[in-house]
Amino acid sequence: MDAPTPRYQTGIEVASLIVGPALMSIGDLFHPPESWDVAAQYSMIAATSASGRWHMAHLLLFIGMLLFVPGILAMTRAVANRSPAAGYAARILLLIAVGALSAVFSFEMVLGHFVSSGADQAAAIALLATFQSGAVFGALMPALLAFFVGVAIAAVTLASKPGPYRWPVLTLALGAAFILGEIILAQVLLSQIGNVLCLVAGIGFALPLLRGRGEVPA
Repeated sequence: MDAPTPRYQTGIEVASLIVGPALMSIGDLFHPPESWDVAAQYSMIAATSASGRWHMAHLLLFIGMLLFVPGILAMTRAVANRSPAAGYAARILLLIAVGALSAVFSFEMVLGHFVSSGADQAAAIALLATFQSGAVFGALMPALLAFFVGVAIAAVTLASKPGPYRWPVLTLALGAAFILGEIILAQVLLSQIGNVLCLVAGIGFALPLLRGRGEVPA
């Protein structure tokens, strides 16, 4: 039998499950509209970068994602208690996605500062087009998709049987579906809904940990 989780670890995981998604939800609520058209996207960035809104949105998303890492480890530990192979796969995929999403958020901050510092419109559009090219964004895409595959593995594993994490993981999967829709359609409202659902899921995962009702290994 595994040793009980230390109280300090539980505290860190509970805080991560709530604070990380909360910061991402707030950041996404700040987020201006988006478009896959680079000229339209430049206009949206230029209209909001001077106020700091563009930068603040992506800074909160970036910090929230990093703070969510202990929560990811807690969630995938619950998956591993059901199926060690599924838990391992979900953990690796979600951590890969943290790196890719952090890269995207970092570029968005760079782009916002580039525009707000008075960069030439043509240069800013060229920079954005380069990031969206197959050579750059195409390389990031498999790592971004790893998030959704990892969530799907967790959802199938934890929702297959009754337990304290069934509804939290289904809520997480629904939130991930909304976020995927935002990536495809460039509709920020979808990711705003998705991040709020991820926050609800994070709270749902945190409560059993606080109550000491997390599942034990089979």
